[in-house]
This record gives sequence, structure tokens and C-alpha cells, in this order.
Amino acid sequence: MSLLQLGAHRAARHLALRFLDEAQAGRVRLDDAGDTEALHDFRVGLRRLRSTVRAYAAQLEESIGGKDRRRLKALAAATGASRDGEVMIGWMEARRDDLSDAERAGLDWLLERLRTRQEKLDRDLRKEVAHDFGRERKRLARRLSTYQAHVSAADPREAPQMGAVAADLVTAHAEELRQRLDASGSVEQQEQLHEGRISAKRLRYLLEPFADELPDAAWAVKRIKRMQDTLGEMHDAHVAGQLIASERAEAEAMDPRPDPDPLPGLDALAAAAKAETERLFAEASEAFLGGRAAELFERVDAVAAQMRGGGADREIERKYLLRRMPALPEGAVRTEIAQGYLPGERLQERVRRVRRAGEPARYYRTVKLGSGLARTEVEEEADESTFRRLWPLTKGRRIRKLRFKVPDGGLTWEIDRFRGRRLVLAEIELPSEDHDVQIPDWLRDAIDRDVTGEDEYVNVNLAS
Repeated sequence: MSLLQLGAHRAARHLALRFLDEAQAGRVRLDDAGDTEALHDFRVGLRRLRSTVRAYAAQLEESIGGKDRRRLKALAAATGASRDGEVMIGWMEARRDDLSDAERAGLDWLLERLRTRQEKLDRDLRKEVAHDFGRERKRLARRLSTYQAHVSAADPREAPQMGAVAADLVTAHAEELRQRLDASGSVEQQEQLHEGRISAKRLRYLLEPFADELPDAAWAVKRIKRMQDTLGEMHDAHVAGQLIASERAEAEAMDPRPDPDPLPGLDALAAAAKAETERLFAEASEAFLGGRAAELFERVDAVAAQMRGGGADREIERKYLLRRMPALPEGAVRTEIAQGYLPGERLQERVRRVRRAGEPARYYRTVKLGSGLARTEVEEEADESTFRRLWPLTKGRRIRKLRFKVPDGGLTWEIDRFRGRRLVLAEIELPSEDHDVQIPDWLRDAIDRDVTGEDEYVNVNLAS
């Protein structure tokens, strides 16, 4: 079942436990001083966990209390200080080739001071994480693994569903991001820009768990990541400028002053930080500030709508192998279908031409994900020129069939008779996975067996 179709209390715990495991995997690697990515991975897992705990506070309140939140916040602060120190050291080192020999003396003086502080930060971090995170992880894992839910005997699904809760959160976070971007009109407004980066990160974390299911969410996550990277690099350059100014004031006050003099190098680094901040602000202004993120917010609105509907266009159907072509009742609608599949390993993209007597041909492009009873399906109508351009790419992966649509009790049966082989299949699309299928009299004797989820009878595998 889709994560969006689960009860929100259950789905929120599923996400929290996933990110708790990610944080633990990074925590284990912190013991290896040579693993340079361990801190980053631990911090990302911890950030995603905190973001989930914050966003789904109402759903998780039974399992996570105020003390747990404060412990997670303290751990995040400890990892943040260490990570920020690493970022500053990396930022300074990246400017070495742009400095003269005299200016590099100032860089080396600054790096020596930063690295001394970093060693202490890293020692303190490992000590704090080893002591606090281990106990907190076990406590959270135990509490998140069980919960109480109240359901109706008439409808055993938990309420509210994750789709509705996540949609409301996405809408609220998108509006917060929009307001913060609109309030950031100049390079001097670094606090507002930094808050915008945090809002972008939280919106991205909300969308990421659904990116495999909702194509618009995957698109939005990539766009938000680029926004977040630009704002993050600008923030780093701004913080570097502040750090350099502080260190310069301290160096200037030293008596005697260090030899060689670090001030020329510090001045050069300060100029580089200012130029980098201004360059990245100009890039952000061109890409998404000043109302230029309209497309992003339109797509996020579409994601929220899909979430409220329980996911992307989902195809829930039963499929049956028939012994023969049944005698169809009156009202059956006949169409001719030619469809082919484009090359691809993970995505199954299909192009289709549909012809019905007395009507012009229509063309479609479709992407399907998943298997079994319920699958994600995203379809859009195409024009003839697009179909003709893509059709040659499907050579060797094509199907031709006659389809007969038969309305029955508010649903529609589709009977497919394949050209070039002795094969007839019946399909019916259902409103939900637990819907009880009633086989009509005209079809019952023709059915051999239910083949829902059998790879042999999936259209893409029948194509030749």
C-alpha cells in the first residue's frame, strides 16, 4: 500500500524509524576517524529525523515527548558546530590558489587556529554522541514501534490518512518558503535568506519520502535542492566573511603581531567572501527570488492535490486470463490499440495509438511504476507527430490488440484480444484495493484464473 494511504500515525512512525536507522548507520561510522563522510551522514539522518518529529508532532506525541525533542536538538547543535567548522576550513582552503605567497601566510595562520578548535569540537562531539545518542536511539525505537489507533468497524482504515496530513503540511511549508523568498530583496538581508534556506530544506524533507511515487514531487525535490545549495553556499560565504573580520580584529590587536603578518591574507580572504556572497545572491535573484519560483510552487500545489487524492494517478486493477473470447453484452465499445515501450530499465514508458470507429485516432504517453494490484500510473495525451517520432524507438517491444469496454455496475470491464497470439485477458479497474470483484454472468464461464501481479501477463512483457 502507498505510504500516502496509510494512517498518518503509522506512516509518521515509519518515516521516523527510517531516519533513526539512517542516523545510527552514520553514528557507527563516526568511530572511524578516517571516514570523512560519517559526520555528514549522521547529521543528515538526525536532521531528517528532527524534521519528521517536528512536522508530524501531533501524530507522534504519544511516542516522543519534550525531553526527547530537547535531546535531539542538543545532539543536532553539537553536530552542527563540528560540521560548520569543517565547512569553514574547506572554504578557506579552496581560496589558496587565488592568493599570493604573502597572502597565504594569513591563510595558514587562520587555518592553524581553526584546526585547533576543530579538533576539540570533534572530540567533544564523539563523546557526546557516544553517550547520548545510543540511549536516545533505543528509547525512540522502542516507543515508535508501537502505538494505539482508533478505527471504525464500518471503515477499518485509520484516520486521518497520511495523504491528507502530508498535503496540509506541504501547503503550509510552501507558503512559508514563498513568503521568505519574497522578503529577501537584497544581499544585505542574509538573515531572511538563511531562513529561506531552512524553509526550503524542511519542504524538501517533507516531499522526499514521496518522490518515488509522485513525479511532481521528484521534480520539486531536485529544484528545491538546487535552491538550497545556492542559498547554503551564499550563507557559507557570508559566515566566512564574519569569521575573517573577527579573526582580523584579534590579529590586529596582538602585540607583537604574528610574523609573517596575517593581515594582507585576511584582507584578501574577506574580499573573496564578499565577492562570493554577491555573486551567489545575483544567481539566486535570477533563479528564484523576486517571484521567479512560480513554476516550483505550481508543481508543489499539484503534489499536494495528488497527496489528498491518495497519491499519483494510481491504477488498481484485477486481471484475469480467459479461455476464450466471451459473448459480450450489448453496449460493448470496440477500440483498436497499438502500443510500444521505449527502452529503459527502471521506468516503463509507453506510447499508444487508440482508434475507435468513426473517431480520429488519439495518442498517449504513459509511465507506470510498481507491480501487482496497485501501481502508479501517470498518463498524458500526445499529438500524432510525437507518436510518430517515438514509435520507431519501440521496435521489438510492441503490442496490437482489440479492446472491448463493457460497463458493469458502475465499473468497466476491459476485454483485450491480442493480435498475433491466442491470448484474451480481462481487466477491471477498482476504486480500492479491498473492493470485492463481482464477476458478471457473461464473463464467468470464460475465466481461466486470476493472473493479477503475474509478470507473464504484464503488457510490457508481452510486447515483441
